[in-house]
Amino acid sequence: MKAFIEDTIRGINTIEEKSSASKCIDWFNSLSVHPDSEIKLYKSDIEEYQIYFNWKGINKWKVDSPLELNKIHKQCYASKKQCIAIIKELYQVKNIDNIPGFIDVPIRHFTLDEMLEFKQEDEIMLRGNDPDQNPDSAIQKTASKPKEVAPVKSASTTPSKKTSIKKPTPVTPKKKEPISKTVPVKKTKPKTSITMGENLNAKKAKPTPKKVTPKIAKEKPKDDSSFFQI
Repeated sequence: MKAFIEDTIRGINTIEEKSSASKCIDWFNSLSVHPDSEIKLYKSDIEEYQIYFNWKGINKWKVDSPLELNKIHKQCYASKKQCIAIIKELYQVKNIDNIPGFIDVPIRHFTLDEMLEFKQEDEIMLRGNDPDQNPDSAIQKTASKPKEVAPVKSASTTPSKKTSIKKPTPVTPKKKEPISKTVPVKKTKPKTSITMGENLNAKKAKPTPKKVTPKIAKEKPKDDSSFFQI
């Protein structure tokens, strides 16, 4: 079996005349993650290939195997691990009839994505549900349909009664009064209570000094006898 390998990122465009399963898997593992990366396996004519692998996304490959060339093709999306299993099966059994997951796609009328959508709707109907109630399809339908806009009523030609509008009375703004500074008041000691009959302005009377009459000492009579004694 021959193999055609194309990798535009690495500049590879080659044909392996005698390709084994191990060589084909090595080529497959070395392909760049790019939409133009592909491998085709065929017998004699590359146009009549047996299987075709094309990179579509991260860990997502499109696998294509023609039943009737350019009419009915078996197709599916597969991971990298599944692709390697398909390559091994093809080299051992020479066909992929026993590999599940493929869908017969009439490529002239529908794509693989459309056929997968049809299959999903059939499964919903088999469960007894309405496919139109599917949230995903409902979102698509609501997004596609434009919103209906209610017609605008034309204004009536009859003149409407004029209503008198009272002018608002002007409001004079109040003047702000200056804020007076408060002076702190000193605390005074409470006055003592005064009993009745006491004079408020009376001062304590000083004691009047007593008059002291000087005492005159009585002189002792002199001894006159000394006068006569000469």
